[in-house]
Amino acid sequence: MMKYIFSTITAMLLALSLPAQSLEGHWEGYITQDGKPDTFFYQVDIVQQGESISGESFSRTADGVHTARFQFTGYWNGAELALQELKQLEPQKPKWCLKYANLRLRKTATMDHLEGSWKSDGCTPGQMVLRRRTATQETVDEELPVTFTGKWTGSLSQSDRDYGFYFEMDLQPRSKGQSYIVSEDNGGSAFHNLEWRYDSLFRHFSFKELEVASKTDASWPWCIKSGVLNYRREANRIVLEGEWNGFIEGRDQETAPCASGSIYLEKPILRRSTVRAQAIVQQPYETESKRKVKIARVLEVENDRIRIRVWDNGTVDGDVATLFLNGQRILHDYRVTKHRMAIPVTLEENDNFLILHAESLGSISPNTVAVSVDDGVKEQIIILSSNLDESGAVMIRKFRVK
Repeated sequence: MMKYIFSTITAMLLALSLPAQSLEGHWEGYITQDGKPDTFFYQVDIVQQGESISGESFSRTADGVHTARFQFTGYWNGAELALQELKQLEPQKPKWCLKYANLRLRKTATMDHLEGSWKSDGCTPGQMVLRRRTATQETVDEELPVTFTGKWTGSLSQSDRDYGFYFEMDLQPRSKGQSYIVSEDNGGSAFHNLEWRYDSLFRHFSFKELEVASKTDASWPWCIKSGVLNYRREANRIVLEGEWNGFIEGRDQETAPCASGSIYLEKPILRRSTVRAQAIVQQPYETESKRKVKIARVLEVENDRIRIRVWDNGTVDGDVATLFLNGQRILHDYRVTKHRMAIPVTLEENDNFLILHAESLGSISPNTVAVSVDDGVKEQIIILSSNLDESGAVMIRKFRVK
């Protein structure tokens, strides 16, 4: 009888403790489809507020060629997690299954497990397995893996211009990709198809633009660029930097060379704690604005008190912008000019997120502005680009001695 009472009390205490179980953090595993041999890598980064969860999920084919990223929401009742992917964030095409899963929590000495079935309209259902190391094992704030594929952001200069261009490369598997350039003078913006290679021995990245894929000004001739960039790794970013040369589209290097210049591109190195902090700021903004946030750069500062300056580094074309720092509006409906608007702020977090929200794109789309962050020791200048679907952002991280 005593044994039965003790077992009953233990079960009641376990049931009472379940709702307090936090699912927040990074989970990795796989998904399968019934009757099919394929297995997909799958991961989720969960943000939890009480019984509600949200975050982003990522899926990859077994060969690593195809990937997709999703936004999800869900509900946790203490024993079972209902997870629903709301939309596919990237790529735009092809469309993947938007999955709905019912997962039960199972704990072992070193791992937490979420396991169960998933389904989706028009897709073969299957099983989902996710694992997370227990808190006792998660002693290191790990870096998230950074790969060459994906989006790099930065700037491009040209020797015959006194202003810079916003510049991106979106590197895809199998050495394919696209570049995106925005002119602050005539020309608007353009996408170029390209090929790329990386020599890991010498740490050299080479690229060659093949053609103009699309442009906002049909009459404007763009440079078809190529170059070899040096790769380096810093504390918070990986960097590609070097010289480029090229020729006017429709011509060749001998008859119509472009003035050469330099390129700077980077991808942020993020930690799991950073992703969680980012989600707290990013998700309410994305829900309210219906725009995706793109973290373009990482800046490290040495002081809590900094000064943020905003101006138009090219042609003043009527851009109107709002700035958010950690979800708080610090500049509202500001018409950007050559005058450097200075905003003193105090950083209250270790990882801080500055979002450029385009209120108006002006006469030259998209909205691009120069932003500097001055901590009293040095001033760091970047170019942020935003449109009505996507908002550029920068992470400002306090310098920490490890």
